[in-house]
Amino acid sequence: MKRDIRDLFKEEDELKSLPENYRKEFLEKLKKQSKKKVTSFSWLKIAAVLLIALTVGFSLFYNNPEEEKVSPIIAQVEAVEAEYLKNIEVEWESFVALADDEILISRFKKKLEDLDTDYQEISVKFKNESDNLVVIEALVENLQTRLQILKNIQKHIKILNQKNEQHENII
Repeated sequence: MKRDIRDLFKEEDELKSLPENYRKEFLEKLKKQSKKKVTSFSWLKIAAVLLIALTVGFSLFYNNPEEEKVSPIIAQVEAVEAEYLKNIEVEWESFVALADDEILISRFKKKLEDLDTDYQEISVKFKNESDNLVVIEALVENLQTRLQILKNIQKHIKILNQKNEQHENII
């Protein structure tokens, strides 16, 4: 059984012959395979673009509230406003409790409403120009004026009540 390998290949070459259009078919198969690879890369490109678009979209969506952070000046002014408005409300309730005269209450209510209208206008200006110190000062001054009016009238009412008590004691 000893045979030379070279002889075996010579016999096989003679037995097998390639068809005539083998080269054409082989080249067509290669072209088809290469087209499939290109389409798979285009699909990956589309997937990559979608992934990038989603990433950018989520980052913009979640970073948007950070851009709307309130500046320290606005936060301080809003804190001062809240404190003054709370004090004004307390003083108003105290004034209404002390005052017996409905005409006096309505007169001061009208003054405070006028000041509140001015305050609303200044507040709109403040929202447009939050860095303007003149607007901030006008806003705070309006609040101080309203609070001072209420404190002054209460002080006056207390003085009047004390004088009435003294006159009653004398009589």
